Amino acid sequence: MIAVAVVIRHGEVLVGRRDAGAVDAAGLDEFPGGKVEVGESPADAAARECVEEAGVAVRIDTLLDRASGEAASGPIDILFFAATPLDDRAEPLVPFAWVPLAELASFDFPPANAGVLARLAQGGS
Repeated sequence: MIAVAVVIRHGEVLVGRRDAGAVDAAGLDEFPGGKVEVGESPADAAARECVEEAGVAVRIDTLLDRASGEAASGPIDILFFAATPLDDRAEPLVPFAWVPLAELASFDFPPANAGVLARLAQGGS
């Protein structure tokens, strides 16, 4: 299972780009997230991955979407959580950046992100 933090502040969302050499979704845009570890809740995993990948501590709010995807290792289940930064002035680690929600349509996310992207485009968070 993969847990993802969709971090929103002041009309912006935290987005990064996967390394071109990544095994899965190489060169595509992403929200911070990763594998849920043994004994960890999906919400805790999303918060942990956000700190590890983007350097932004968050509060996990609600489940936004659940999707299925394909990874090199096989099918994956993905949980997307709405999240709020604990410090709304926090600047993320590269390759993550704050992106206006209105610009998300110009980014290239993996297909499994379609549902959460549609919800964000409709103003849902």
